[in-house]
Amino acid sequence: MANKINIDKPNGFGPIRANGQSDVKKSSGDSAVPVDVTRVNKVTNGDKVEFSNRATEVGKFVKQVKNMPDVRQDKINQLRDQISSGNYNPSSEEIADAILKDENI
Repeated sequence: MANKINIDKPNGFGPIRANGQSDVKKSSGDSAVPVDVTRVNKVTNGDKVEFSNRATEVGKFVKQVKNMPDVRQDKINQLRDQISSGNYNPSSEEIADAILKDENI
């Protein structure tokens, strides 16, 4: 005879009700007995959880970055003026450095 697979209660445990009780069967095969799981799950060894403020700091930085403009318009205007007036003459080294920097080499 094939074994029956119980998909309603995986691992043999049923759902916990909103009132904090779950039906637990005794190993002797007796009927289900309500157990107060909130009382059973209490931490008694004095564990602590401490949260740092690092997430708050990171959140502030993310907000600042999101508020920054994608384009530095002042730099664009300055270069545009230099190019149009003929005063922008970058050296070949500056051009090569900019290309390498752009390629992350």
